[in-house]
Parts: sequence; structure tokens; C-alpha cells
Amino acid sequence: MFVALGLAGCAPVPLDAPKPVSRALVSDGSTMLQRIARTHTSDNPDGDSSLVTLEDGNIALGARLRLIERAERTLDLQYFLMKPDLGSALVLTALLDAADRGVRVRVLLDDVFTTMSDDALGLLDVHPGIEVRIFNPSPRPGWKAAGFVTDFNRVNRRMHNKSFVADGSWAIVGGRNIADEYFQIDTSSEFADFEMLVIGPAVQGISASFDHYWNDGWSVPIGQLQRDPSPEELAEVRANLVARLKPARNVYEGAVNDPFFKRLSAGQIPSFTGRVEVVVDDPAKLKVPVPEGQKILAQDLLTRMKNAKKRVVLLTPYFVPEDYGARLFSDLAERGVRVQIVTNSLGSTNHAYVHAGYRRHREALLAAGVELYEIRSDTPQALGLVPEGDETGLVMHTKLAVIDDDAVFVGSLNLDPRSIKQNTEFGTFVRSRAFAGAVWSALDNDLPLYTYRVVAGPDGDLLWYYDAPGAASVTDREPGATAWKNFVVGLTAFLGIEEQL
Repeated sequence: MFVALGLAGCAPVPLDAPKPVSRALVSDGSTMLQRIARTHTSDNPDGDSSLVTLEDGNIALGARLRLIERAERTLDLQYFLMKPDLGSALVLTALLDAADRGVRVRVLLDDVFTTMSDDALGLLDVHPGIEVRIFNPSPRPGWKAAGFVTDFNRVNRRMHNKSFVADGSWAIVGGRNIADEYFQIDTSSEFADFEMLVIGPAVQGISASFDHYWNDGWSVPIGQLQRDPSPEELAEVRANLVARLKPARNVYEGAVNDPFFKRLSAGQIPSFTGRVEVVVDDPAKLKVPVPEGQKILAQDLLTRMKNAKKRVVLLTPYFVPEDYGARLFSDLAERGVRVQIVTNSLGSTNHAYVHAGYRRHREALLAAGVELYEIRSDTPQALGLVPEGDETGLVMHTKLAVIDDDAVFVGSLNLDPRSIKQNTEFGTFVRSRAFAGAVWSALDNDLPLYTYRVVAGPDGDLLWYYDAPGAASVTDREPGATAWKNFVVGLTAFLGIEEQL
């Protein structure tokens, strides 16, 4: 009854309504970022881009803030979610300052899990230099989740893409959204993630992907979802942002002034050169029934892994391979390819119900020779990385694959039915022996420290081995899992909703 009453005043969503078309600005090479990009890529073979990994959350925030501050012409941000927290406030304040300088700012956000209010986003949109669009919005006004009741088939389909482009010459791609937990800011969980700073020809493909979604009919200007706020309200929200950020000046300075950037400019940070191919789902995927939608990115990744000759590693926070995926990895292992899957343990995952779709495949995968590794949630405590009494937990959010000796995938795709069938996703494939070798080396060093190695014991029951030097241990229970998480997994398995995981 309450849902019905709440929906009574909802207006139809203006999908496919007329709106201005805009595209990435053609680079003339004149901005500072464009000039620096040329120096980073001048020695690259034709068509190759330069790459720098962004593994630390605070550095990833600093990279965004630095690029926003140095941009002179254009900034394009596309994300699955943005929250009304400190990390977002830092980014939005920098975007407002950039727009004041004359930079054209375009922000495209998926709707359902973006918890920043329409009013706040609308106030940004009032700035003549900023446009905000919401992808596939739920009905307004009202509770977003109510859209799952009134229009489930549409609202259940989401844009999970993530990209950031500055002056058409620098980009950031990978798994992070815009929220505190992705930038290691005052949260109870540390999200371990992986991104790349991309410089060079590949940025054109990333920009083209942004434009394709930006101009799609399901990309709705925020002004079509609510009333137009006044310039006075914009001034007020900016004042509030500034006030909120004063106590957090140390967070801003720590991110922007991290020595990482000085070392990068001095050539002291490892960078890699490689051919980068951008592969992205088409937004049309969301507009047809699930069985009919083209699974462009997932099929590409699965095909490349299927054709591996020696070794495949997949890092995915949510691993729900379904029967076809389990067969693919089992077949690879049985023909002699070393297959390593790294995912969250039940103790570390932030979505316990997803574990139900992974758990039922573990024994068969292990029997076929697939190696399974699960993140240890209390790694920060086990390795002494946090002060005594700090209970910060580790959650893996990385979406990464390495295939043989020369191919690396980085993007937004999880290996689960929701990413593969329901959502749209963004990905890059890098052809670089040096980059692949560096990732292999890092994984070989880090897996014993941050994960449990799952094996089948003599009696068939699973065992979780922690192989860190000086702290080795073994357990025969789901490590770190609470009674509540075990209940959620059992209930999800009973409901049989794997297609929605």
C-alpha cells in the first residue's frame, strides 16, 4: 500500500526525449595535458599507448584530482555510482572549479545505486560549463527502488561502465566508482581495486565509448527529471561543499601531493607500452530481453581465455561462472593450461548472496585442476598493516585477467550473470609482454599474503590454506564468515536466483 501511494505521483521517465548531442572535442595538442601526453608517448611504436597502474585508492583519487585541476578543455566522467561522501565532494568541488576556468564537464551516472540526490546533481548541472545525465533513470519523484516494482524489466538493467577522460589525452579505466571506500577514506572496509592511467591513442576509443552512451536515448539530462534550481542555490551548495571539505584538507593534500606524481614525472614510476583495444557493450543490450542482448565484452574475454595456451588468471570480486563458465575453466585446466581464479571469500565479500552462485562450482573446478584463491578479510590485521584494534576488513573489487605471456584485461566486468547478461560493461585489452609479466610477478608475490588457497582435503571436504611466510595456517570452515552471511548464502541457493547474481 505504501509503495502504491509513493508511486501515485511518479511521472513517466523521459527516455528518448530530444536533447543536445555533444561529442569529445578534437585534440589540437595545445593543452598542458596534451603536451605532457606527447612526451610520454613520443618513443612508442605507432598505435601503442603508455600505461601506469593505479592500485592504491588514495593515489587513484589524487590522479583524478590532479587531472581535473590541470584540464583546460574537457572532462568526461562515466560511473556506475556516486555517493554523497567526502571522496565525491572532493571530485565535485574540483569539477566546479574546472568549469569556472572554462573547461567543459560532462558527468554520466547510472541511476539506481547513485545515492547522491537529484537536487545536488541538478545544482551542478545549473553551472553553464557542466552537464549531468542519468542513465536509465527510475520514475521520478519517489523512491528509486520502487522502479523495480513498476518497471522491473527496464530498471533491472544497468550501466556498469567506468571511465574518466581529461583533455582527450589522459584516461583512467578500471573498477573504481566515486565513493570513499574506493579511495581508502575512513571506511570499515578497504576495497582493493586496480586501475590503469592510459595515455595515447587508446584514449580516443575510450572517449568514443563515452560519447556513444552520452548521446543514447536512455541517457537523460538531470534537468528533465526535476525542476531547474536557481543560481543562488548553486552558490549555496558550493558553500556547503567548501565547508564540508575544510576538515578534510589533509585528505585532499595527501591525495594530490602524494610523491607518486613527482616520481611519475621524473620517470621513477614503472610505465608500460602496449597496444590497447577498447571493447564495450552497446547500450542497446539493455533494451531487449536478456537472452537477445549482445554480450560483446564478456564473449570477447571468454573467447580469449578459451584460446589460452599456457596460463590464465582471473581476478573478479563476484565469481558466478554458471555451468558454461565452469566447463570453460575446467576444460582449460584439463588440457594443461594453468588456471587461477581469485575472488572474495564469504568472509570478505560485500555481497554475501553472490557467494551462493560460486560455492556450488568449487568442488568440480578443483577436481578439474583449477586453482582457487579467496581473499582473506582480515589480511590487514594478519600482516600488521593497521594499528592494533583496527578492524578494517579487506574486500577485493578488482576486475583483471592475464592470458599467457602478453595479454591483460582491465575493465568493469565481473564474471557473473549480472555483468555478462544484464548490465553493460566497459573493458580494455592490453597487448604487452612487459605489462603482463609485471602483473604475473605481482600476483605470484601477493597471493600467499592476501588470499586463502582452497583445496579439496583427503575426505573431499574443502580446506583453506593461508601460505604467508611465518603465519601459515589451515582451516576447514569458510574463513571469516558470520552466521548471517552463511544464512544469506543458504537462502539465496534455496531461492534459485543465480541469473540475478
